[in-house]
Amino acid sequence: MPKLQKKPTNRLAKVRAFYQDLKNRFHHRHLVASSWLADKGLDVETLKYASRAAATATTLAGMIISSKPVDAQVAEQLKALDKHKNELLEVSAEERKDILQKMQTLLKNNVGHLPKEEELYLEQQLTDMLGFEVTAELDGHRLNHSLGIMGGEQHLKRFPSDSLAQHDAYQQAGIAPARGAFGWFTQNGELTAEAIQREKYYFAVQTLYLPDWNQNYQQLKPWYQYRKMVAINPANGKAVVAVVGDAGPALWVGKQFGGSPEVIKEGQVWSKEARGRVILYFINDPENKVPLGPRDLTV
Repeated sequence: MPKLQKKPTNRLAKVRAFYQDLKNRFHHRHLVASSWLADKGLDVETLKYASRAAATATTLAGMIISSKPVDAQVAEQLKALDKHKNELLEVSAEERKDILQKMQTLLKNNVGHLPKEEELYLEQQLTDMLGFEVTAELDGHRLNHSLGIMGGEQHLKRFPSDSLAQHDAYQQAGIAPARGAFGWFTQNGELTAEAIQREKYYFAVQTLYLPDWNQNYQQLKPWYQYRKMVAINPANGKAVVAVVGDAGPALWVGKQFGGSPEVIKEGQVWSKEARGRVILYFINDPENKVPLGPRDLTV
């Protein structure tokens, strides 16, 4: 099983000790700067990354010996911290290859979910690789499977008079005779650019088989409607961000997920190497900033 955490090095332990000492001296000797940090809602006690803590130590040391105004010093150093954090979060090509190989191994397991520790590991790795938060469970909601087989779906009707000829790609996949389980894709009766993207990049998930669907579908249906998820194809290093746009497939089909023609083709889901096996996780995107479409996990 992959390691979840790295033990701190001696160097890092020394830096942490130096940081703690410097922080104490800073608060006692530089009340103005300390008050400034508090006013701005910046609390060095709760810095998340040890590396950021080390960088903050350097920041505070510079503030002690510098004659610049506190505001200018802090603004400069916060900018440097953000740059340093982004560099630390970058995943090298070698690391990406190693992570993808591990995911290929994990997909050899039975369909369903990974053990919790492996799931947490995978969530963190994918979050770092993709640049947005990825999780198997969101707001207390979890599908019956996060590892499984994804089948190919047809295009969905976006509005009552929609036809296959009005879809611009992969027309050979056909179009479903009825609308999807979550309704028309139009917004206030209009086919917006966002609505077009949602139909192009949609997943079918087995909401109808959730243990509490029959009792709570009135609350569950609006939560799942157009919920962003990401399908990971470790065999080829492909990923596709899409929304929940339909329910299914049926149990007798022997598959756990469905994907629009764009999802299947652009994610290379049914390549010889992948054979339909994917990881499907939720995306935590409350501000709707993550665009739909394909991603390449190898770069």
